[in-house]
Formats: sequence, structure tokens, C-alpha cells
Amino acid sequence: MIVIDTPEGIDHYRMCQVIAALKLEASTGMKHSRGSILKLAQQQYGCVKRTKKGALAEMLALYEETYGKEYGAKVL
Repeated sequence: MIVIDTPEGIDHYRMCQVIAALKLEASTGMKHSRGSILKLAQQQYGCVKRTKKGALAEMLALYEETYGKEYGAKVL
């Protein structure tokens, strides 16, 4: 079991969830969440793009800038 109990860990998890939802919705065209994940990305992370693919690209760049590694990169 993994317990995320630090503010940094919770922020990281939330950003990963937004990226994963945007990736799913952008690639399949299906809606994953009840609310608008695009609107959430715009409000929470300041994305200015108006499409899910554009917001996904912004979120991936923000992740790399924030954490210094590519999203989904494996740590050995």
C-alpha cells in the first residue's frame, strides 16, 4: 500500500491525474470525468489552450518544468 501524505505528494498525484484524464479524453474522444477536465486544467494550472490536446501539451511541459523529468519516465 502506498500512502501519499505530504502536500508535495498530493500535488504531484493531482497533476498526474489531470494529465492522465486529458490524455485519455484527447486520444479517444470519450469523456472520462463528470466535469470538464479541460476547465479544471485551465483553472488549477493556468492552461490557456482551448483544446484538450493543447492543454495536454501544456500540462506535459508544466510537469517537466516542475519535476525535472518527463511525465511517465521510469526511475531506476
